[in-house]
Amino acid sequence: MGTMKKFFIYFLLIVAFYIFSKVAINGALSTTYAYKDVNVKTDISMDVAVEATNINGFAKGKILNDSGKKIEDSYIKIECYSKNNILMGTKYIEIDELNTNEEKSFEIRFNFNKVHRAEISIVDEIDNSVDEKSLLSDRELGFIALIGTFVFLTVI
Repeated sequence: MGTMKKFFIYFLLIVAFYIFSKVAINGALSTTYAYKDVNVKTDISMDVAVEATNINGFAKGKILNDSGKKIEDSYIKIECYSKNNILMGTKYIEIDELNTNEEKSFEIRFNFNKVHRAEISIVDEIDNSVDEKSLLSDRELGFIALIGTFVFLTVI
């Protein structure tokens, strides 16, 4: 009976450590995000907030088509810059269709180091020098990498 009691105590200690770790990690991550400067270069109403840590971040906002015309096949372009005005990376969000006076929400995650500010604009075409990874959110890239790893491990 004493051995079972020891295993139960060890089990409780492991569970308590796991819970403490999750709470501490989530608390640390949620307090390290800081708002960054955003420069919106478009005539269309856009409310955007960019938050980033030293290694990643996200842009979240709403776009309101108050231009009087329908927006089709356009992209929201987010350029992230460092403190020394060096372009750290670019991400695109596709706008399929946005009718007059229609509002849409968007969010995109990025993994650029030490982002200091962001510039947001609406473009009709994607720059040809941009790779396909810029079109995907980093969350989608993580899922793709997970599937690729699983396929690779099952083949070997």
